[in-house]
Amino acid sequence: MATNMYIKFDGVDGEAEDKNHAQWIEILSWSHGFSQPSSPIRASSGSTVEKANHSSLNFTKYMDIATKDLLQACWNGKQYPKVDIECFRSDGTDDNAIKYLMINMEQVVISNYSFSGGGGDIPIENLALSYGKITYTYDSKKKDDGTAAGAKVVSHDLKTNEVSAA
Repeated sequence: MATNMYIKFDGVDGEAEDKNHAQWIEILSWSHGFSQPSSPIRASSGSTVEKANHSSLNFTKYMDIATKDLLQACWNGKQYPKVDIECFRSDGTDDNAIKYLMINMEQVVISNYSFSGGGGDIPIENLALSYGKITYTYDSKKKDDGTAAGAKVVSHDLKTNEVSAA
């Protein structure tokens, strides 16, 4: 099944058939969340907040050629220097895909790995990624002609707790 979302681990080959993502891994879905611990108790400057909590970035994929390498990396606690996700949408005119979201992670460890299967289909894998730094880049397009309207970038380095945006 063709998707419009891909993930790349350094040194791991996938089976994506997209000409621009050869050897990437096709993903079926992904999810990610954050929370801000806070207290409604008022101090002299207002309510209190802490360092943001990041949940693991989770994604789902079919079992493929990358399974062995990713499973082994989870069992060994391997750290990947970087992992990239790219998401695309249709441009509405033909088969051209427009990249609208990039997620770049650094110091990545596969923190959870599970399989599920059912009759008549390839098993599905659910992976969770922990990381030291994450950057989201949303590449907006003008509605009238589809040309670039400017990328919006936000990142969080968990080691230094530095948050930056552009």
